[in-house]
Amino acid sequence: MRIRDATIADRAAIVRIARASFDRVYAFFAVRGTRHAWPFLVAEDGSSIAGFLEGILFRGTPPIGYVYFVAVDPRARGMGSGRALVQESLRLFRSRGADRVFAAVLRDNDPSMRLFESLGFERVARRVLWRWYRWRGLAVQMRMLLAPHEVLLARTFTDLPPASPQEVPRAS
Repeated sequence: MRIRDATIADRAAIVRIARASFDRVYAFFAVRGTRHAWPFLVAEDGSSIAGFLEGILFRGTPPIGYVYFVAVDPRARGMGSGRALVQESLRLFRSRGADRVFAAVLRDNDPSMRLFESLGFERVARRVLWRWYRWRGLAVQMRMLLAPHEVLLARTFTDLPPASPQEVPRAS
């Protein structure tokens, strides 16, 4: 299993996986959101795409990471693709300075809930977005208002952010 940045050549596989994984509305937004996603990752299993992840990094101090969509081909579920995609997104968000990452999961999607919780995400009340981020969290807050059947999860990093190249002491 290899996790890499998605390319335009992956579009057909992403559309197929989105349609197999989500209802029509979610599939539409998953495919539509690929234009502005970062990170936008695929799990490649040999010559086929096993899954994809779309994230959003909301700028600010500190930035907010948001796992927007994760989908795995039904034939590849249970093999670690989703876990590898989320882990890589956490690494990328952290490398950009995010101290928290949010995800929204449908209440009845037990496999996704177990995955996120096993990676350190905890269920949080929707109001924490306002308390922690005020207006910067508005985009996530608006999505949550439009999707009352989703549960908000948060992962807080307890380690220090990685040093930027300018901050790394140089040997004399």
